[in-house]
Amino acid sequence: MSNYSKVQFISWEIHTGPNESKAKAFYDGAYNPKVSDKRLDIYGQCCDIEARVKFTADAIDKARRSIVPDPTTLKVFMAPEFLFRGAGGAYLHDLINGWERGAPADFLVPDAYKAKWGGLFGELRALVAKADYEDWLFVFGTAISASFPTRSKTDPNFDLTKKGEIYNSALIQRGGPSHGAHTYVSRKHYMSDIDFVNEYSSSKLHNMGNVKPFDPAGLVPRDILGVNEAGAVFRIDTINGPAGKPIDFGIEICKDHLYSDGNEAHDYGRIRTSNQFVKIQLVPSGGAALEEASIRLQPGTGSTPTSYAFNCDGMNGASYPGSHTQIWNGTAAPNHLVEATNGRAFADTRVVDVASRVDTSWGPVNGEQLWNSGQGVAGAGQVRIIKALPL
Repeated sequence: MSNYSKVQFISWEIHTGPNESKAKAFYDGAYNPKVSDKRLDIYGQCCDIEARVKFTADAIDKARRSIVPDPTTLKVFMAPEFLFRGAGGAYLHDLINGWERGAPADFLVPDAYKAKWGGLFGELRALVAKADYEDWLFVFGTAISASFPTRSKTDPNFDLTKKGEIYNSALIQRGGPSHGAHTYVSRKHYMSDIDFVNEYSSSKLHNMGNVKPFDPAGLVPRDILGVNEAGAVFRIDTINGPAGKPIDFGIEICKDHLYSDGNEAHDYGRIRTSNQFVKIQLVPSGGAALEEASIRLQPGTGSTPTSYAFNCDGMNGASYPGSHTQIWNGTAAPNHLVEATNGRAFADTRVVDVASRVDTSWGPVNGEQLWNSGQGVAGAGQVRIIKALPL
């Protein structure tokens, strides 16, 4: 067990929305030009995953080198929604967790992925399974993936005449060599218009016209005790506060922080809907910000000097294209401890540039090939390290 008396938040400020530099917005990413339907460009999607994981490795390494090691401080690293999605708008869902006994025969994957492969989440877990990250918790933004029905019981090919089911998943992983099992995956439950580029009319890319959320919009998730929205609240085994009590975390992905329980008149998030309070409220987003009505910090009333809401946004709108970091505490009138954007200077924070280029098995990749707003914000951005705060 690890007892922590302080928390240090680290955000990856990077634009993760679509590229709007042309008449019709599009998704940046690696792809195989010989494949006309990017939704099924498995080779290109594997290459895209490799490049994004390489940039992620640099981002977390830059953060690690920029802090003073302290085993009493829990480091919480978070990236925005949509960090992983690819040029087609979503990865094929099989690529998230990979395969144990070789890729399916009809998957034309690079040679390096044909045998056993842990997929995107396996690659990310391997990145942080090191002693250097023993006292870290990673929220790897979100990954967009899609599954299709097969044409028939005897035909394994995908039936593209039917809508793909979309998963928007956040991997939360404790670092360190002995913490592989200390993990949590949460899905976004409420799909937004901005989740896919509305301008696209082609059926050969994922767009709002040919996808459906895995969870119907009106579904209210319940745990085994019947508590509404309980999937938004979790604990990571072995991560405790200063008195040895497990830290209660909550996660609301973008719209889940703004709207919940199938009723748009209820302008608040999933944690409030569940009538629960948390020590650390995590909001990775792509076009959202913290909302006072949704803040649910322990103890639940009055001052909350050692509980925090943490937002890392990758698509902050026309006024501040790019990214945004927020840290609040308090309840009725939250204290805005950090309000920072696009790597700009802010008190008690430090900003470090992420690499502009990485080398992959298929060649060098520049950050703007994967993340580019077309509004003067391009590349892998910066990591912002905030001073440690009491727990």
